[in-house]
Amino acid sequence: MANLLSLAPEEHVVEVLDLRDYEQAKYLVLATRNGVIKKSRLTDYDSSRSTGLVAITLRDEDGVVSAQLVDDEDDLLLVSKMGYSVRCHADDATLRPMGRTAGGVIGIRFKTEDDYLLKMEVATPDSFVVTVTEGGWAKRTSIEEWNAKGRGTQGVRAMRLVEKRGGLAGALICAGDDEIFAIASNGVVIRTRVDEIRAAGRDTMGVSFMKVGDEDKVVAVAKSTAASMAALESVEVPASPTEVAPEGEAE
Repeated sequence: MANLLSLAPEEHVVEVLDLRDYEQAKYLVLATRNGVIKKSRLTDYDSSRSTGLVAITLRDEDGVVSAQLVDDEDDLLLVSKMGYSVRCHADDATLRPMGRTAGGVIGIRFKTEDDYLLKMEVATPDSFVVTVTEGGWAKRTSIEEWNAKGRGTQGVRAMRLVEKRGGLAGALICAGDDEIFAIASNGVVIRTRVDEIRAAGRDTMGVSFMKVGDEDKVVAVAKSTAASMAALESVEVPASPTEVAPEGEAE
C-alpha cells in the first residue's frame, strides 16, 4: 500500500473497494467517526494522480471509517459503537450528491458523547445484520427489522449492550451463506457461517459466540462472501517451481 499512496504518519487505510471501472456504481459514499456521511459521483475519482485525491473535508479531528458504492435505489445502514443504528435511503432526495472536497451532512446523531460511528454498510434485500461485541457475543437479525427513515436521527437499537460485554466490535450486512471471521486481541481467530449464528431481534443481546479472556476482547470482524470463496476455490494453484518430476518422467 505504501507504493500506492503517500500516507501521513497518523493516517491509515480504512476501506478497500474492488472496482472494475468508474461506471460500476453511480456514487461513492463516505462515513466518518462523528456520524457525517457524504455522497459524490464515482466518476469524480477517475484520476491517475499517484498522490491521490481529496475525498472529503474533515472537521474537528474527525476521520473516515467506511466507504461504500451505491446507486439511487440503495439504502444505507449506519451502526454506532454503542449499538444504535439508522437506515436511510441513498437517493438524491435524502442524500444529495456533493463535490469531492465537500464536508458532508449528518447521517446519525449519538445519544452519548462517547459514542461514535463504527460502520456503514449497504442494506441489501434478504440479508442479515450481524453484530458482534467486544466480549464475544453475537447475533444475526433480518435487515427487514429496520425501516428506512430520514438521516440525522439517533436511530434504533441494532443490539442491546451491557457493560460487561463491551461495545460493538463489528456490524456487517451478510447473506446466510457468507462466512464471518472474528479476531481477538490475543491473536485468536474463529470462522463460522452466518446461518450458524443465532437469529434474534434488533433489541436483544445475542448469544456467546467467541470465548475471550478477562484481559482480551474482540477487536475486528470481517466477512468472506460465498461468491468470493467459490472464486478462490476455483483458482488452480500452479506446482511449486521447486517440485521436480522424477527422472525419466520429465517432459
